[in-house]
Amino acid sequence: MMLRMRVIPPATSLATLFLLAGCSGGGSTLPGSSEAGSTGIVTAQGGSDGAGTGSGGTTGTGGATSTGGTTGSGGAHAGGAGGVTSSGGAGGGTAGMGGTGGTTSSGGPTMDQAGVPLAKPGDSTSASRKYFNLGDMRLINNRWGSDALNCSGTTQSVFINADSTLGWNFSRPTCGGAKADPDFPEVEFGVAPFGTGSSLLTTPAFSSTTLLPIQLKNVASANVTISTFSTTFQNPTYWDSNFEFWISKQDPTTNANAGVYAEVIAFLGWEANRNNSSAGGWSCTTSGNMTSAGTNYNLCHQSDTWSSGWRFFNFNVNNGPLSTFNGQVDIKAVIDWITTHYSGFTGDMWLTRIEIGTEIDDNTTGSAKINNLTFEINGTSRSVQLAK
Repeated sequence: MMLRMRVIPPATSLATLFLLAGCSGGGSTLPGSSEAGSTGIVTAQGGSDGAGTGSGGTTGTGGATSTGGTTGSGGAHAGGAGGVTSSGGAGGGTAGMGGTGGTTSSGGPTMDQAGVPLAKPGDSTSASRKYFNLGDMRLINNRWGSDALNCSGTTQSVFINADSTLGWNFSRPTCGGAKADPDFPEVEFGVAPFGTGSSLLTTPAFSSTTLLPIQLKNVASANVTISTFSTTFQNPTYWDSNFEFWISKQDPTTNANAGVYAEVIAFLGWEANRNNSSAGGWSCTTSGNMTSAGTNYNLCHQSDTWSSGWRFFNFNVNNGPLSTFNGQVDIKAVIDWITTHYSGFTGDMWLTRIEIGTEIDDNTTGSAKINNLTFEINGTSRSVQLAK
């Protein structure tokens, strides 16, 4: 979100013109669980009448080394450590079955650092700032603007549809934001740039993924593939759909004040007056043309003293406004363009997070839907992950 020039109360993560959420999947099924013929079966070499020595199951798949019974005296052999109890063969025949190694069952919940499990189809919330764990992302019901203005009339929810697509609904009345305090239902990949002690945090102070934050000098590639991001309105008074990313001077997961350096936002869709300077918008020109993944964007506004003092860059897709966007965004290309045309950036600064969302302000009602998102950093990709 774009944080505007006004100072925001302790409830802002993104900013105002409009501001543009990694755990592994559930435990895998462990072979050999209480089934004959599973991994780890060894034929005992016992003598007749169970007098021989039975060799127990060897290492159980996924678990600790199986230490099956040593002397097959006709009884049941003890199961391997860490596995299911082995069923010993009568008379020292077949030694016990190989034990299952792990203890996590297939489909078990995967928790993030706050103990929030993976979301599942059908999940929905209208609670302010509540988020759903999408693996390496967070789906956030971010209504910081309405909260800051104590606007109780706003209704907003985020949800996972039955077909595993993501979405949000919103209806905001006249809150008095003067187009400076938007709400921003969104997907967050990474961590807010402000720092662990910042009052601007509206999302957890830990990153949603191990891929971010990362220093600019270590970014070889950074992309977002957006699979059909569509927005529809019943009352499109003041809004934009966007992607954005943030750059800080220090790692915000280890510093109380990370020193936000720059906010970069690109509008994919927007209401008619957004580029009308006479209506309070910005007039975009082609003089700041930038290309990302084959799509051209125009720089519409730039400030070195935005909101609480960071730098701000606002682009608009030049074939917009679009009600639907489907394609790739090359974040590295945007970073390269900005750092080439504007001085002050250093390789020691940190790319902290990337966001996809819809900013809405007063007298605006509608909904949005995203089929899927894939974020890629240095050749490693992460898509939406849900519980089954």
